[in-house]
Amino acid sequence: MSDARYMLSRQWVAMAGGSCDVRMGPGAIGQAEPMLKGAVGRPRACMAVVSGDVASTYRDTLSRQLAASGFEVFWHEVDERCACTLDEVSRLAQGLCAHQLTSDDLCCALGGSGVLSLASCVSGSWCEGMSLVAIPTSPGAFLEGALCPRGIDVADRRGMLGVRPAASHVLLDYDLVCGDQKTEDATYARILMVAAAMCSSERGFSALWDSVDELMGPDDDPFVQHLLAAAKSRGKILSSTAAAIRQSIAYGQGFAAALGMLTGDELAPSTRLAEGMRFSARLAVALGKLSVDDMLAQDELLEAVGSGVAACDVDPLALKEAIRSERFARTNRFMLPVPFGLGRVRFVTVSDDMLLEHTRAWCGAHGSND
Repeated sequence: MSDARYMLSRQWVAMAGGSCDVRMGPGAIGQAEPMLKGAVGRPRACMAVVSGDVASTYRDTLSRQLAASGFEVFWHEVDERCACTLDEVSRLAQGLCAHQLTSDDLCCALGGSGVLSLASCVSGSWCEGMSLVAIPTSPGAFLEGALCPRGIDVADRRGMLGVRPAASHVLLDYDLVCGDQKTEDATYARILMVAAAMCSSERGFSALWDSVDELMGPDDDPFVQHLLAAAKSRGKILSSTAAAIRQSIAYGQGFAAALGMLTGDELAPSTRLAEGMRFSARLAVALGKLSVDDMLAQDELLEAVGSGVAACDVDPLALKEAIRSERFARTNRFMLPVPFGLGRVRFVTVSDDMLLEHTRAWCGAHGSND
């Protein structure tokens, strides 16, 4: 019988401040022992941070792999819905302190983007940094939690405390991240792929466009390869020495957050993000920064990867003020990220009148009674 460790593929992905060892394949959690043994100098103790909705099968498999690697395991369960909060940051830090874990020990996180981001936040700062192994339970968690973690929420504001990537190893188990392409999380991951392509390069956009049929097909490999390509693009963006390039990662996110303030859970996150990208592209055309053809190309690609179209009744003035509120919570200057072409997004100043004109147009086109 062949050694299971050789069944996993391996990729290195550049991130802000370093790089990450990504190992992937079907049943990857059950083959984690060699990676876990090498994650720290001498295995002793591990804080296993797990989302409460993770199936017991995966949790039990991970427990066996950690024990076989020489770790004493302490479990810390987190509700994915409130993982990125100051309360959870404090609770995890207190757990590490109570079990006397140090910078020489291991943190292993199994869950969605919130749980992985929480683990990155705490492990990256604990005793000036401890090793983190991230195991995403969905494709969106791989892109927005394992490699490019989301920020910690403060009060009612999402992501106000930035989190630097802390994972030195990521385990990408096909049984968790592949499968049904019609799920919301798979759709959200594909929208993030389009956003990454719009921010990184025209070549990346064209590659995604040319292979969209394979991406939407039943095979796992094309989907995983595009996940990796998007992760590399996002890592390159966030690793840039130019602030203008790093900031482009926010493309579509501000409008999505503003729309979420007004509609709550009425619209799926993938739909809100896709609408944010469409709205930004139309602003860019009005500002003379983007051609109509490129705007339509983005529209067609978003449709091809399965993005929904919002149908909701929103007041245009309220939407305008929500966009301004979201932006002014983060900076004293009102600028929005818009595409200057396929593969190039930059922040520009948008006047109140132009913003209101576009929120009116958007609300008129997307009212649920139309």
